[in-house]
Amino acid sequence: MAIREPTSGELKHRMEVRKRSDKPVGPGLEPEFTLVCHRWVKVEPLGTATYANAQQTKTGVTHRLYCRFIPELQSDFEFVSRNRVYRVRRPTDLAGRQVWSVVEVEELGLASREGGTSNGQLRFD
Repeated sequence: MAIREPTSGELKHRMEVRKRSDKPVGPGLEPEFTLVCHRWVKVEPLGTATYANAQQTKTGVTHRLYCRFIPELQSDFEFVSRNRVYRVRRPTDLAGRQVWSVVEVEELGLASREGGTSNGQLRFD
């Protein structure tokens, strides 16, 4: 099944796109975020079979996001909406045209006031 371009009515979620970098602070690391842009996004939870395959391959992918093209999108980026954080796992452009970005993400959970995740843990995969 081919992935189709989203319609304007499907772009329902206004999301902040930010770049994450971890800076050393004392014996640990502290996340630092740089705002890249805002985008209207279509959020598509993965089906059961796709989710199970992602768990088996340890990619952690939980959702697929569609938005207008974001240049240089990489795995150190995050999408944030309604206090939920989604870490980029596999970014690509739709049909190689650099008009739409199709991004497979892992939902990390609720964002804290500092911009990280609420559990206070850093994940290293």
